[in-house]
Amino acid sequence: MKISDFYTPYKAYRIVIEMKELLKKVRKLEIKTRRMVDATFAGEYHSAFKGQGLEFDEVRLYQFGDDVRSIDWNVTAKTGQVHIKKFREEREQTMFVLFDVSGSEDFGHGSGNKLQIGTEITAILAFSAMKNNDKIGVLTFSDQIESFFAPKKGRKHILAIIRGLLQITNKSRLTSLKTAVEFVRKTLHRHSVVIIVSDFLDEGYEKSLTQLSQRHEVILVRLFNPDEVLQRGLGTIPVRDIETGRMVWLNAGDTGAHRQIVRSFEQIHDKLEALCKKTKMDLVQINTNADYFAELERFFRKRNARKKRG
Repeated sequence: MKISDFYTPYKAYRIVIEMKELLKKVRKLEIKTRRMVDATFAGEYHSAFKGQGLEFDEVRLYQFGDDVRSIDWNVTAKTGQVHIKKFREEREQTMFVLFDVSGSEDFGHGSGNKLQIGTEITAILAFSAMKNNDKIGVLTFSDQIESFFAPKKGRKHILAIIRGLLQITNKSRLTSLKTAVEFVRKTLHRHSVVIIVSDFLDEGYEKSLTQLSQRHEVILVRLFNPDEVLQRGLGTIPVRDIETGRMVWLNAGDTGAHRQIVRSFEQIHDKLEALCKKTKMDLVQINTNADYFAELERFFRKRNARKKRG
């Protein structure tokens, strides 16, 4: 008998315990987020994404009273008879969430942790999609694709997504938003609602994001924690880069250095706002130390009101 044989029952026991703990976490997150969805958010989601477009149905002969703008000139030229394209309202939506799980997301203590808040927001969107009978897909990324859940329907699928989010073990802690966006551009062929949950502490993604917005409806959810901006008066302190692990010494008391740090975070906000204005994407800013659900709900309510005004 090998020594390793004595450990087999112990390993099996540990696996069972870990699975039970995971299931408890999944159930806890499901209860919390579904309660939020059922209370108010599902209605806001439904209004925002009900019947977002038209889907081709058939080509038929022109009838008196039909809209001449619907004439299919190619078929008309081939047959010698006037045909029109007929469309029907597209009820089923596809929601796809890109969730940044890079090292910078693991910032903040307790309920203010960006990774935790991002996980809860993704779960809320998933259960809202289920309630609206929409497909939901999720991609987690760092500077590479960490996990991918193709768009599907149903509670079983959503619980699989939540289990995946709660078991995140990254291959990398770096960030490449461009990599994730390009993957989605090549993967999603049908018009979808794409929601990107990230702190957007990255560069070089603007062109890819603009191209994505030309085919899909894109909403940016920026997570930020005010504690990321160091308070003055701390003096010279060691600071570790969460993504690279590199340690540097920073004089937080230096007015110029502090102003540069604050400005760098403000520039992220300004860059995203300018990009959204240019491309007609939507942006919601989530302070992870505040009530993120109220901010998310307020955003969708304003968005719905804007849609009604046309």
